[in-house]
Amino acid sequence: METPVYVFTGLLESGKTTLIYEVAGEEDFLEPGTTVLVQCEEGEVPLSEEFLRKSSIVLLTAEEPEDLNEMLWKRIERDYQPTQVLVEYNGMWETEKLFDCGMPEDWYIGGIYTTINAETADMYMTNMRKMFMEPLKASNLIIINRCDEDIDKIKFRRTIKGLNPQCQLAFESRDGEMMENAVDEMPFDYRGDVVEIDDMDYGLWYVDAIEHPSRYMGKEIRFTAKFCASQEPGKDYFIPGRHVMTCCEDDIQFLGFICYFQKGQTEGFQHEDWVKVKVDFDFGEHEMYGYDEGPILSLVSIEPGEKPQQELVTFT
Repeated sequence: METPVYVFTGLLESGKTTLIYEVAGEEDFLEPGTTVLVQCEEGEVPLSEEFLRKSSIVLLTAEEPEDLNEMLWKRIERDYQPTQVLVEYNGMWETEKLFDCGMPEDWYIGGIYTTINAETADMYMTNMRKMFMEPLKASNLIIINRCDEDIDKIKFRRTIKGLNPQCQLAFESRDGEMMENAVDEMPFDYRGDVVEIDDMDYGLWYVDAIEHPSRYMGKEIRFTAKFCASQEPGKDYFIPGRHVMTCCEDDIQFLGFICYFQKGQTEGFQHEDWVKVKVDFDFGEHEMYGYDEGPILSLVSIEPGEKPQQELVTFT
């Protein structure tokens, strides 16, 4: 029987334990049966015995990353036969290590939820940016809590979406109420049938195309990008995109959307050539996006392009 593992991560005092209290109280989140919670650091909010008993949660602790190993998971499976496993993960530990620590084959990651304390977020982004951003890369849901009314939602959204475009992002006020997301107006005109994206605006368009695809459905989009050829010969698609540095030079990634072409359209273009493309925009499920929905482009025309003055993408 498959066992889901739900990971709650974030830096100390970001609200991980509070979020566990909240989701455990939701009617459809925890399936009936035993839940094992592995707590990797004790937060500002203690887990009460009453809460653990009421929610049928067995609490275990792990003090070092090495404690999360095949022996631990086998012991949990043998002793508790859990319906689900929760991991309150230490935000100072590398998230990638959790995915390669010997979990049973029939366990799977059911969701990764990250909490951010708005009171300290700017400080961490300025002084400890790489550590702060690392757990956000794989998160399905990111909650920025303890927000004041004047919080710059657009700044946070652009920064986080540039790192992890597919995540859900939510803002929570100091009293625990969910806040509306700010509407991010684009610096280019998307109202006509043709949308021209300047080099400096590619990052903003990339995020907006995922969040607001209706703005671009059925339209022709024009932009400059690198030609990323498929590694499999004979495929009828490529990926036009740009590189972005989200936190440091060691964390540069390529951002682009799949683009289908007709036979002969891309003849003569090589991998990593700079190109100017005109594409038709559509949106739907695709294996490239893990079978989630995302932009699907169709090539109208392609020609050689010039390398932008600022090669790396920004989100401002």
